[in-house]
Amino acid sequence: MRKLYVSLATFLLVVTATSVVACGNTRKLKSITIDPASADARDFPNGQIQFTASGTYTDGSKINPLSVVWSGGQPWTQMPWIIQLDSNGLASCGNAQPGTYSVFATAPLDSSFPVSKMNMSTPQLTATAQLTCP
Repeated sequence: MRKLYVSLATFLLVVTATSVVACGNTRKLKSITIDPASADARDFPNGQIQFTASGTYTDGSKINPLSVVWSGGQPWTQMPWIIQLDSNGLASCGNAQPGTYSVFATAPLDSSFPVSKMNMSTPQLTATAQLTCP
């Protein structure tokens, strides 16, 4: 009977340890880098700039390109976008007045959370690049 208790206790310990390790296995986003960090539309064909995002996770792993939500203003704010920016990071000045504008890339902190399901309350990280319009 004692062997049964020892075996059962060992089994429960292994199951509990495995559960704890599995739950803590999600990678967390540590930083986002946008390339180029700044761009002048005059320097690109047709004034179109392809921005790309890469991410670094807390475990040291990197991903390029990183799936992000692109925006031409603070993420999740309702405002008219002055520059044109598509969902793939392709930007142009459109009808923007001359000046420098921010390009934002936002991704969830949890690597397993899909970008398509993000909203303003999703734990997230944002990076900024600059676009200069002539």
